[in-house]
Amino acid sequence: MDEIRDVKGPRLEFETLLAQMVSRAEEMMVSQSRLRDLIRVNHAITSDLDLDSVLRRIVEMATELIDARYAAMGVIGDDRRLEQFIHVGIDEKTAVQIGHLPEGKGLLGAIIEDPRPVSLDTIADDPRSVGFPMNHPPMESFLGVPIRVRNEIYGNLYLTDSRSGSFTPDDVELAEALAATAGIAIENARQFDESMYRERWSRALAEAARGVMIDEEGEQVPQLLERIRDVIEADVALICTIDPEIDTLLVEQAVGEHTGVLLQARVRPVDESFAKTFLDGEPVVMNRTHLVVTTADGEWPMSCNLVIVPFAKSVGRSTALCVANRAGGEVFTDRDVQIVNSFTSHVGVVLDRMEVRRTRQRVAMLEDRNRIARDLHDHVIQRLFATGLGLQATASSIEGAAGRRLSDLVHEIDGAITQIRQSIFALNHESELTGSTPRSRIVSIVERLGEHLARRPTIVFAGPIDLLTDAELSHDVEAVVSEALTNAVKHAEAHSIDVEVAISDGSITVSVLDDGIGPGPMSRRSGLSNLEMRARKHHGVFAVAERPTGGTDLQWSGRLRTS
Repeated sequence: MDEIRDVKGPRLEFETLLAQMVSRAEEMMVSQSRLRDLIRVNHAITSDLDLDSVLRRIVEMATELIDARYAAMGVIGDDRRLEQFIHVGIDEKTAVQIGHLPEGKGLLGAIIEDPRPVSLDTIADDPRSVGFPMNHPPMESFLGVPIRVRNEIYGNLYLTDSRSGSFTPDDVELAEALAATAGIAIENARQFDESMYRERWSRALAEAARGVMIDEEGEQVPQLLERIRDVIEADVALICTIDPEIDTLLVEQAVGEHTGVLLQARVRPVDESFAKTFLDGEPVVMNRTHLVVTTADGEWPMSCNLVIVPFAKSVGRSTALCVANRAGGEVFTDRDVQIVNSFTSHVGVVLDRMEVRRTRQRVAMLEDRNRIARDLHDHVIQRLFATGLGLQATASSIEGAAGRRLSDLVHEIDGAITQIRQSIFALNHESELTGSTPRSRIVSIVERLGEHLARRPTIVFAGPIDLLTDAELSHDVEAVVSEALTNAVKHAEAHSIDVEVAISDGSITVSVLDDGIGPGPMSRRSGLSNLEMRARKHHGVFAVAERPTGGTDLQWSGRLRTS
């Protein structure tokens, strides 16, 4: 019996040792299998350079490698909250029923604040857990590890509901190894994305430079704005005039969405730092900012992401190049500001060249008008003047009705010469084209009232009428001319009227001479009293007298403002 016991003892020890060896061999095989899976996963992740694809592959591979039902990755934004949440395991219909994605609160937020691995057998037992929203599937075990890109926390990898019941220390190590690989893959994808972005940026700048160097008559600003919008992937690109006094942008040109509404609109950000941007002339990023947009149809609020880059122009008012996205779209970064800033020189050159082209056209037009004025003065007026002298000499030798008729024709020629001289002056003063100068308004009054006379009144201007009369004085001068002509036409029974408006010695003088029945007893004084009052207001004088040859001599004057 003792020999039998001696045989059983060594056999049991051998079997125990063999079982331990088999168990360790199985563990090594499992570890080797998981290591091979990790290598395969690493290769699958690092072989892709598209960032969105990389993030999705990391989450999918995590469920396969660690054998979990659900996995997700939360990307952390600048505000330390989740700005992106990629998940697998929950179908699209359930995700829609759950509603908005997590924002980084509760247990997920705890890992953001303290980026260390967290492993739980039961989520509900942890005090940091805030529960699940309605329609969310139940989850028990939890594993979360941070993803680092160099020294920066890029986001967190979350796994829930281990198929083996709970996550083991080996699972934690695998998750950390996967997170490390994810960090490398994300960094590679970022660098690749940056290189592609800069290549697109450089190509757009080169195309813009070629376009600027070509001196075309076509409009180049819209093409530049379209290139900027394409590179940054913005909804709208704008050129705005800055009004720093009221913190407002006036949209001058726009490409993209809703440009018809935005053109000539006034945009005023609610942000108080807006004015400082204009004063400093520095670029600014305003993500998720609130604006007030004012158009001819009204005023309404708008929320968007906005980049404003003020830039200098050689002519004109302060200008800014702006890009904008809807509030729910992509936010802008410092890189976007650099891109917009790099295009400002091109836009400035095009705008300056457009202004130079317009100035050149104006100069050419003025030169052409000046040539016409010289021809009128040197040829037409001289020939008319010679003809008038000849007729006047002939009229002096003829008596009777024929002589008087020739004298009237001489007078008509003098009037034509006066009108041509006024036209010459108008040709040499571009502002006359607008029809809103004192000179043009006085001419309109004379022509309108002169229609009631057999012969149109003559009008002579002396001095810089348009340059030296302010708005109030100009209005009173026009009223004086209108009242004087009305009286001459209606009450004086005049056949001819001569009007002269002159500036000399700091005063403007209006002289109206007619050949009517004279001022008479002046029983109607209301109109003349108004003229006298207007003269006193401008420290001038007003007088009406009868001409020695018959008719009325009206003189009115006012002092010019010295400042």
